[in-house]
Amino acid sequence: MNTEGTKQTPPTKEEIIKFYKEQIEVAKVRKELSLLNAEIAEYETRRIEAIAKAAQYTQPAATGEPNLPPGVVEHIVTQEDLDNNPELINEGIKVGDVIGITQNPTLATENAGVKVRGEDTSASLKKEERKLKKVEE
Repeated sequence: MNTEGTKQTPPTKEEIIKFYKEQIEVAKVRKELSLLNAEIAEYETRRIEAIAKAAQYTQPAATGEPNLPPGVVEHIVTQEDLDNNPELINEGIKVGDVIGITQNPTLATENAGVKVRGEDTSASLKKEERKLKKVEE
């Protein structure tokens, strides 16, 4: 058998230089691609931060306070309130419920039936009217 036909010749100096120049070009392109990807990631991060900031500004502040008419104040019902105003019990109001009350009798009639956290304030407004009448007498 003759194995001389399968002999490989070592690459020449020019072939080696050509190979490394091609590799350098590939490395330069990869570097440019990496820089572009880093720049894109930076812009994407800025975009997401801007969206988050805009969302913060458009979100209403969570104050936890109900949206009450002017002159109406939030009040948590106590047992004393129920003892002094039995009609509150008839309306289904119990200790710990949050209702709205006012010190102004004209507001009490104007705002009768206003809901505060799911509760009807008409009973609490009537209660306040009676308290004011007792104080005036």
